[in-house]
Amino acid sequence: MPLPTFRVELTENEQITPKVHKLVFKFVEPQHFTYIPGQFVSFILPHEGDKPLKRSYSIANLEQSPENTQYLEIVVAYVEGGKATEFFFNAKLGIEIDITGPFGLLYLPKELPKRVFLVGTGTGVAPYRCMLNQLKNYPDTEFHILFGAQYEEDMFYLDDFKHAAQQDNIFFHRCLSRQDPLPTDCDKGYVQNTLGNLQPNPETDLVYLCGNPNMVDDVFNLLKEKEFGVKQVKREKYVFSKY
Repeated sequence: MPLPTFRVELTENEQITPKVHKLVFKFVEPQHFTYIPGQFVSFILPHEGDKPLKRSYSIANLEQSPENTQYLEIVVAYVEGGKATEFFFNAKLGIEIDITGPFGLLYLPKELPKRVFLVGTGTGVAPYRCMLNQLKNYPDTEFHILFGAQYEEDMFYLDDFKHAAQQDNIFFHRCLSRQDPLPTDCDKGYVQNTLGNLQPNPETDLVYLCGNPNMVDDVFNLLKEKEFGVKQVKREKYVFSKY
């Protein structure tokens, strides 16, 4: 059975950090789309030859209901020499593209444990931004959002995360590995360091990992040492391709 295909039209293309663009599309045909916050879609990009050029991006929409949405927001990170980078960073408003999806299992289940850690680096925080309006449905769960980057200028969606963190059960941690001097409201080092300081416990916690493959592997190994099982760690790696 073929995957459902949707045609979208680019309505916004904004550079939001030195190396990240935010792109917003409207659905053309069909005009509505339903997803679960945390999922991703695949873009079928213009290509030469018989082999299609596909790239996957997490849905970054921030809306009350993911049912029958009429728009799609993604964030694209710069990859030197990358074909997708060249296409998206230079895409003109009005261009139409086909997508398939939604895909992925990086979403919140109906029942959650005492604490949930949402750990991301770079554009790996996109699915967590998409989840923000869902978190209020879990008043008995403590959420820790860990956003890792090299420098403060590499961070985005900060207003959204900080606004969410005004709720008593949501905590937002900015982790900067190279920033000097360090802003007073940030943690020094990698997300691994901050997560370790929060002492994740396999008896009470669930951990989500999204972003740089090295970070995902490092944190997963750290959690295995703490006796976290596979079902207690949800992972999604971002593999950046130049081809």
